[in-house]
Amino acid sequence: MTNILIPTDFTPASIKMAEQALQVLELRTVNIVFFHAFELPQSEFELLDPSRPKPYANVLNDSFRQGCKQLKEQNPEAIQKVCFKFLEGNSAPLFRNFIDANEIDIIFYPPHYKFVPINKRSADPLPLFKKSGIKVINELTVPRVERVAEPVSILAPTPILMTAS
Repeated sequence: MTNILIPTDFTPASIKMAEQALQVLELRTVNIVFFHAFELPQSEFELLDPSRPKPYANVLNDSFRQGCKQLKEQNPEAIQKVCFKFLEGNSAPLFRNFIDANEIDIIFYPPHYKFVPINKRSADPLPLFKKSGIKVINELTVPRVERVAEPVSILAPTPILMTAS
């Protein structure tokens, strides 16, 4: 089982990235973890205020949930689980703990992905990904080693000559 982390802005583009990850990585079974990071509040008072609104409170929408459900239904052998994870804080050590706690194996961050903030505190995850120590896949094709079939020559049976003596 491989856990793949995919950045998300909770739009259909994120689901397309998950489809691309499945095609590129060609893994048997995976868990897909959609991820979004938020910066911590600037003031200590705001950080400690239990009534402060959470930046991730209203980011999930029904169309994204339905898209994830369809993705899993279309790939039942490949996808074991789809989940959403948020991180409040954007330091490398905090992200490393997040990676360890969620047992992330691969981060999928294709070259066409553009960070789209969904909240004023949304944080670009790329700096975290680069410092994580986890393999970041940012290519849409994985180089394949083509097996070259060696020419097979079929040998004709060698005639055996027998001489009578």
